[in-house]
Amino acid sequence: MTFRLTVTHVTFLFATGWLTDNAAALVWRAQQKVEHYYNYASVTPSRFSLPPGLREAKWHFRAIKSDSSCDVEAISITSPALLTLKPDNVSVTHKVAFPLGGDWYSIALIPDTSIHIIQKGLLPDCEYNVSASFETVEPPPHIDLNVGRPAVVAVPQNSAGDGVWVGFTVPPSSQKISLQVSGCQPTPCSIRLTLWDHESGQFIHHNCTNIDQEICAQPLTRPLLGVKYYAKVEVMSTEEANVTVGVVSHDCVSDDSPSSSGDDSTCRLMSRLDRFQEGSNFKTQFVRMYNDTVEETTFVVSNSTVTVLPFLVERITDIGGTLHTRVSLNKAEVFSQTTDVRVCVLVLHNQLPPLDKPPSDLCADRPNAFQLKSSSEAVKTGEASAKLYMPYPAEGTWTVATTVQCYKMVNGSEVIEECQNGAVNITVAVNIHSCVDGECSGKGYCNEDIRSSDFIVFSACDCNAGWRGYGCTDGREAESEAIQLTELLLLTLSNAFFVPAIVLAVYRRYYLEAVVYFYNMFFSTFYHACDGDRMEKYEFCMTEYSVLAICDFWGSSLSLWVTLIAMAQFPLNVNSAVQMAGPLALIVGVLLDRHSLWVIAVPAGAGLLVTLTSWAVRCHNNRKCFPSKRLYLCMLPGVLIAGAGAITFALFETDSNYMYTHSAWHVALSLSIIFFLPPRRPEKGNSNTIMGGSTSDGSLRAVMHGCTEVPRRVVTQGLTQVQRIWINAGWRRRRLDGNSGRGEGK
Repeated sequence: MTFRLTVTHVTFLFATGWLTDNAAALVWRAQQKVEHYYNYASVTPSRFSLPPGLREAKWHFRAIKSDSSCDVEAISITSPALLTLKPDNVSVTHKVAFPLGGDWYSIALIPDTSIHIIQKGLLPDCEYNVSASFETVEPPPHIDLNVGRPAVVAVPQNSAGDGVWVGFTVPPSSQKISLQVSGCQPTPCSIRLTLWDHESGQFIHHNCTNIDQEICAQPLTRPLLGVKYYAKVEVMSTEEANVTVGVVSHDCVSDDSPSSSGDDSTCRLMSRLDRFQEGSNFKTQFVRMYNDTVEETTFVVSNSTVTVLPFLVERITDIGGTLHTRVSLNKAEVFSQTTDVRVCVLVLHNQLPPLDKPPSDLCADRPNAFQLKSSSEAVKTGEASAKLYMPYPAEGTWTVATTVQCYKMVNGSEVIEECQNGAVNITVAVNIHSCVDGECSGKGYCNEDIRSSDFIVFSACDCNAGWRGYGCTDGREAESEAIQLTELLLLTLSNAFFVPAIVLAVYRRYYLEAVVYFYNMFFSTFYHACDGDRMEKYEFCMTEYSVLAICDFWGSSLSLWVTLIAMAQFPLNVNSAVQMAGPLALIVGVLLDRHSLWVIAVPAGAGLLVTLTSWAVRCHNNRKCFPSKRLYLCMLPGVLIAGAGAITFALFETDSNYMYTHSAWHVALSLSIIFFLPPRRPEKGNSNTIMGGSTSDGSLRAVMHGCTEVPRRVVTQGLTQVQRIWINAGWRRRRLDGNSGRGEGK
């Protein structure tokens, strides 16, 4: 497969055919947001409609950032020279002389040079916009010429720099066109011709003398079909001169022409292909229609003639897709030939093959050319075809020019011979589809996008696993399957560290918290199995991606909330209300912007504030610190683990280390819960709570645990005589140990 693509940064393309009577002097366009470049779908396109026949068009681009504290990002524009905009409200101007009428497109983007993943909400939200305006200049006063009908023009004396302008339109079958000046009166006479060449984008200057005896001619060997050209005629004389100005066209002979059968022209122009559209964008075939039936386009090609097949690409429905041209050989006919066959194909926009080259040189040094050889292995094994893909074809008339050569290999060199019967049958298939045959080489997904108020529709590939390019065929930065598998396993299996927290929560009778931890583990696992820039074989989406994403982010923030509320140890009636208030508020934040850092920061901050407030109230009521210093020391590892995970998550994530840093965040979040869960709750039916002022049999182990200390008066309420004796003995032992320690300290 062959690709031809010229769109980079902000590129101007044109498509002729859009007509209007008047040219606007100045047109302003609304600001449009510009994004960092990731793939072809991340660009910002704009459309500018220009009337035909303008002398000049001038674009003004200006970049603006939403906040003065935002970084100064460079916004790239090419047209085709590279322009770089800075968001400082300073305009950058681009001029085009004698622009072609039709739609021009600009594409804006910010080159993505950053490797860090900035968590949303950590820094100010920065938005970059580009505003554009363009102004046009009317064409100079001129005399319109018709092809084949010369006109006498009066040119003022000494008119250097201020001669007479003439204009002419190229016929749709012209291979070569020539502007000719002759019959200058009075004599002697010297003139200067200045002709604007649309293909080169430059003026062509030609000086002539003795115009009374010779013809001064300036040819255009590759004119653009249907386009208007302008030329200036100047006389180097002390008096006014009359000259005869004419336009001569050398045409490709049409099949519809009555004289085509007897013409010895080397160019044969067939009738335009019919258009068959399947009801949606980028599903168009250019075919022959007979009695509402689609027929293959098969015709005879000789080695002495270039056969040209024209078709029309339309605005909106075609230009955002890919033009696919395929040429096939009849295998039976190929094998019946006594020589090898080479078919040359050249695809042109608004042009016919040049007249100054023989048919044998049709494909020489042309970027949009390809060949099909009968001697190739593909033909021998059954694929007797060759094809060319051209992304985003411009609006207008396109032509497929074909010729054939027959040859034999002699001592490793090709020797051209006459084809059997002098010609070969070939089949040409031309169609427009999205991406590359509607796919992305199996390494991405083909999407159709609609952008801006201009209703610009185009298709683009969203490539996976580091593949790049228009059809996801550039594997220079592609990830190996081992890396993709490692990423999948790390991001999913790291959630297994929630299992200890779930088991501990069940053991300590925090059943609601255990359910939330399991919910978080489950949806985080399957979200990361579905998420990521991996190939399809390393992705598994049990349901819609958006559902998994919402549940994952909601579960993470909910885990923080229920853990902190459990640490607050509210009375049962208050605890249930506070526990329920969190999910109701968090789901709103997740739905508003689940990617924001505030989805984690708000529940963490609010939960911590509630917990500290509850502890402060208990300290005030009990007239002593709550919880004890030992419990604070037990929570310290959890604080360090959670803090390290949060810092890594917020500040150190990059595209290259994402699977490691984000997996570490999973581990840190789940392991820190173990150090934050309060002691075991009492059994159901016992109203005593340890941190609230009472206890039960089930909490005796927690009471005697080194990380829990409660007042003796509180613990012994409602216990049996044996339990009181055991606890009193423990307190005596602690008190004696404490007195002994103080004595040693003295």
